[in-house]
Amino acid sequence: MFQGKYAAAFVLSLALNMPYKCLGVAEKMLSLEDGTAQLRTVIENLQIDEIETLLDYLATWNTNSKHTITAQNVLFALLSSRQSRSFASNPKLRIHWEALIPYTERHFERLTKLQQQSTFLQYTWDRMKLSEL
Repeated sequence: MFQGKYAAAFVLSLALNMPYKCLGVAEKMLSLEDGTAQLRTVIENLQIDEIETLLDYLATWNTNSKHTITAQNVLFALLSSRQSRSFASNPKLRIHWEALIPYTERHFERLTKLQQQSTFLQYTWDRMKLSEL
């Protein structure tokens, strides 16, 4: 990983069953300029058992709001891969997909509420500036 071989480090962390090392590699990858493209390339070359492991990691990462952005970016890369069409037919993967739904919905609701509050704050600020004139 120190040599910039993030793709190999990502696959190796999956093989060695190291979820938080995999998370760190994914975060480093996504911080690169072409990180999303690299991540998609790595994910498209994964085998079904590695995808199952990755989905298990995603469910774990997604439970913590600190890791949500990385988890959702990896999930998006996984869902936008060419292999995603075959996921629905695999019963092993269905269990992992269902584990992702509750926390993803919770994070979505939290972000929606935050966006509403920031919009209200901006509106209030704009009204206060107008009243000063």
